Amino acid sequence: MFCGKLNMHMNVQNGKWESDPSGTKTCIGTKEGILQYCQEVYPELQITNVVEANQPVTIQNWCKRSRKQCKTHTHIVIPYRCLVGEFVSDALLVPDKCKFLHQERMDVCETHLHWHTVAKETCSEKSTNLHDYGMLLPCGIDKFRGVEFVCCPLAEESDNIDSADAEEDDSDVWWGGADTDYADGSEDKVVEVAEEEEVADVEEEEAEDDEDDEDGDEVEEEAEEPYEEATERTTSIATTTTTTTESVEEVVREVCSEQAETGPCRAMISRWYFDVTEGKCAPFFYGGCGGNRNNFDTEEYCMAVCGSVKSQSLLKTTQEHLPQDPVKLPTTAASTPDAVDKYLETPGDENEHAHFQKAKERLEAKHRERMSQVMREWEEAERQAKNLPKADKKAVIQHFQEKNYITALQAVPPRPNHIFNIIR
Repeated sequence: MFCGKLNMHMNVQNGKWESDPSGTKTCIGTKEGILQYCQEVYPELQITNVVEANQPVTIQNWCKRSRKQCKTHTHIVIPYRCLVGEFVSDALLVPDKCKFLHQERMDVCETHLHWHTVAKETCSEKSTNLHDYGMLLPCGIDKFRGVEFVCCPLAEESDNIDSADAEEDDSDVWWGGADTDYADGSEDKVVEVAEEEEVADVEEEEAEDDEDDEDGDEVEEEAEEPYEEATERTTSIATTTTTTTESVEEVVREVCSEQAETGPCRAMISRWYFDVTEGKCAPFFYGGCGGNRNNFDTEEYCMAVCGSVKSQSLLKTTQEHLPQDPVKLPTTAASTPDAVDKYLETPGDENEHAHFQKAKERLEAKHRERMSQVMREWEEAERQAKNLPKADKKAVIQHFQEKNYITALQAVPPRPNHIFNIIR
């Protein structure tokens, strides 16, 4: 931050940088002070920690303490992010030909800079570039016990490997991520933040000091400054309309006759659809965006809407095999009028991408827990085999590998590429 200049923070409503609201705060020199300042400028948020951002940002018109409006040269600074609620590590997309790695040391509690260095050096040792990284296991204010990171081949990185998010091939480790602007169809990237807001206490990296203030003020040395990065959430709204020429029965029959559709996203959300061939509702996994409206949260809701399709299909089949004057069959699972009306009046899921984001976070948390469990089991296997004869040591390691092979086979749904890697 610049001592003598007002602290800056990001207005989450309009995405613009704003000076300290009190007009007095400057020069925060400790991480504890940064956390406290985050809580002061965003009192409505439950901010629990701060972490240094991975990338620098540009700030225009940074005023001195005694001035509310000014025009100065551009400052390039590294912000701090104010974390909201329980810590959730970043979801890292793993492009094709890249590798996901992580390191955890329960006996170490280090800063963001330390773990960034660890990740960068690890990738360099493998003759790759550090593509992206995130902190793991917070142990203090801007201190962590581990890092997750993605290493990409040097040639791929030089060609801007970020374009690989348009490809749908899975890499060796997949975090369930999807392009955030897929659902809204926009070409502009938007930041999807589930349980964190960003503010920042800016540090390092000053712009060229070749310009002065309009009033001839000297350029001061750059330090840290808090901000919060605005978040935007854009969701696509799919609506179903019923024209006056269509009957309710026709609309329900059309919706309930559609096949289950996972959609283009890759979350695993448990849903129900009506299987018209079986005449009942069945479970399937919804990807989180897209798909069709034969998609219900519960089996009961599915049957309440599509039950009449079952009874009508059953009646039609029965009538084809009966002589004239068939006996009218009772309707045992007909749609309830209230349920059908509610369904037809309700537009498509306006929060489908938010649901996908939450499902993705659950999948990521499950993945991290599994990774940690495997690491603990591997360490335990090595510990047990440390003093064993060579033959017995090999048997312990083989048992560990076979156990994880069975786990991969029993995954729902199974992931062939993971099983292939284990066999290989």
